[in-house]
Amino acid sequence: MTPTLVGRWQTRLALLATIGLLITVIFVLGLRSDVFLRVLVYVAVFGFVWDVIYILIQRFRWDRDWPAAFQVLNGITEGVFLYAVIALGLLPFLPARDVAPGVFLAHYGLVWLAIFLWTQGPMRAFFPFWRFHGGRITPRT
Repeated sequence: MTPTLVGRWQTRLALLATIGLLITVIFVLGLRSDVFLRVLVYVAVFGFVWDVIYILIQRFRWDRDWPAAFQVLNGITEGVFLYAVIALGLLPFLPARDVAPGVFLAHYGLVWLAIFLWTQGPMRAFFPFWRFHGGRITPRT
């Protein structure tokens, strides 16, 4: 599957709003802090920008595909970038003192891993439209 930009955005938003939110709620309830919801929102916001960059980079690949190894590298890059921006105190509504490195790593890592595993297997089986239409969850209107 060669994702389109709209397909990437639809997939990112849908998976963060379902799988990501389920995992985040566990952290919110377990640690009694809504900081994880704010982190999830920033993952989505920055993700829309990352997706534009990924589409531009993908154009240089001969098959325009994005193998799983690149997705792992992207996940690491996104996580490091997001934590750096948080640690520098550059994000409104998300003070650096509220986000411990280990807890951020656990939350971000679990959300990312769950979404990655879902897209590598069940998503392809249960949503063939998604697989064969550039990552779109809904058809073009």
